[in-house]
Amino acid sequence: MAPSFSGVWNISTQYQYRTGWPTDFNLEPTGLIAGGQDDSAVVNTVQKIIPTVAGNSTDFGDLSAVRQASAAGGSNTRFIVAGGYQASKVNIIEYFTYTTASNATDFGDIGATRDLLSSTCNNVRFITMGGANATNVIEYVTIASTGNASDFGDLTATLEEGHVGVISNAVRGILAGGKKGGSRANVIEYITIPSTGNGTDFGDMTSARNLLAGASSSTRGLQIAGDTGSGTGSNVIDYITLASAGNATDFGDTSGNRNSGAGLSSSTKAIVAGGVNNGSQTNIIESVTIASTGNASDFGDLLTVNKFLSAACSGQESVQSSVSLPAALGLFAGGLTDSSIEYVNIATDGEGAMFGDLQEKTSESYGSGCSTTRACFFGGQGHVNSTITTVQFITFSTKGKATTFGNLSVNKKETAATSNVTRGLNAGGYNNQNGIEYITIASEGNATDFGDLTLGREKLGALSSTTRSVFTGGFRSAPENYLDYVTIASTGNATDFGDQTSSRRNAQGASSNTRGLLMGGDSSGGEVNTVGYITIASAGNATDFGDLSAVAKEGSAVSNKTLALYHLDADKTRLDKFTIASTGNATDWGDISKISFREFSGSNSHGGIA
Repeated sequence: MAPSFSGVWNISTQYQYRTGWPTDFNLEPTGLIAGGQDDSAVVNTVQKIIPTVAGNSTDFGDLSAVRQASAAGGSNTRFIVAGGYQASKVNIIEYFTYTTASNATDFGDIGATRDLLSSTCNNVRFITMGGANATNVIEYVTIASTGNASDFGDLTATLEEGHVGVISNAVRGILAGGKKGGSRANVIEYITIPSTGNGTDFGDMTSARNLLAGASSSTRGLQIAGDTGSGTGSNVIDYITLASAGNATDFGDTSGNRNSGAGLSSSTKAIVAGGVNNGSQTNIIESVTIASTGNASDFGDLLTVNKFLSAACSGQESVQSSVSLPAALGLFAGGLTDSSIEYVNIATDGEGAMFGDLQEKTSESYGSGCSTTRACFFGGQGHVNSTITTVQFITFSTKGKATTFGNLSVNKKETAATSNVTRGLNAGGYNNQNGIEYITIASEGNATDFGDLTLGREKLGALSSTTRSVFTGGFRSAPENYLDYVTIASTGNATDFGDQTSSRRNAQGASSNTRGLLMGGDSSGGEVNTVGYITIASAGNATDFGDLSAVAKEGSAVSNKTLALYHLDADKTRLDKFTIASTGNATDWGDISKISFREFSGSNSHGGIA
């Protein structure tokens, strides 16, 4: 007898009808398929499937207008659609929330009108690549916020009509196939999603084709079908191993020769929907199991025949958020090469993960003003090579893009910042500025005058206890060894504290409530690996602590009162680790993906917090 799914089920009923136990679709990943062109017209329909359960699509909502040839992606909570073609190419970005059937909400714009573009993403960034008319542009947005796209870099060549559907893991995004100079390409390129930069050659597909579908798990990327120029499309499915560059390998076949469909992925299934199949538009949805190889099998049908659609899924492994943010959270933000913010669990060796983005590429100021809930980043040099007054902030509990807090009194770079749980202080700056300004971290607003350093200087560092802030070293006409301090709760000029172990600029500070470490920097003789320490409550000269693993002049540091981590500069991703209460040389904490330097840094558990 077939089970009835009505009423209340008990455990015995579950076992009796275990093959018929109903699926709670609210707990399953959601795949969304947007826009496209049916037999007669371009459409604005957004359709929903549950990738883990075969079946036909259902109506989810509508785009703001009819649109085809868009790119899609997002996080595990948001579905984003960018660009495309209405009566002409558009630059629109819109989004949906996967859990709520509704119509689109405006997000912002990409930099130029484009259709036939490709996309990739992780949980923090959505990235568009290429597009008509044969562009090499790569742009990104921070998914949790709204706003216009920012420049990411360039593809190795102009490209349009590449893959549709996200091919990525949390770090690496892929672009596959397309047209270059009017000819179909077998090229595969990759980018590193948490940073910015140009595309890099990955390898080649087994055949050159455009208008193909893409999908991936965290380890494998699939390139599905496409147009080879024969007029009938291709049934080829290729796969690559995302972590290692190389050429694609044959996976299997779709049921027919198809192109112009869209791909999406759960953690285990790759799905291709719609397109042109054996020369005619189709509503066919097919799937494969990503971890194996083999031919596609029938999944269900779209509402109508449809081509030039876009698609993504909340269940794709690359867009899953971290289980939870760590209690001892350290941030490394911006720098000379990008705008990304990466976070680490200071207490546990490992690797970094993406947190979000600054408002723009910002570098050449150090430290931050952090409470247990907020991190504030002061001034710096913006992407247009000019100093800025902006103070930006993020909330530690919420990944995403930084928000404007207020402004410094003047444009500043090469400053140092530190804090206790209440106040954030910013000091010094380019051209030997001596001003100290402060903010109240809990309340957005402009910075207020605090007092002056004992000596105006740039490229200094800073650290704090709960009551005192100490400003370290710096540069005037040469590296300096000055240490001076202020009492955070009052205002007034700094007082002489003592000297560093040597004259250095860019020596970065980290601290417990009682002890401060002064790490790295460069002297008149060049960059150093020196680490010194001070007892913050007692004025006096610094004492030798140990050494970094390598010389580093423009690194950055965070701490959780027990451990200090130092991000080496230049082309290094390593974090050196020190136990603040002891002395000794650095040990290896692990790596972050950022290779930037002259970056902001801060934590929610540093020495200025009780």
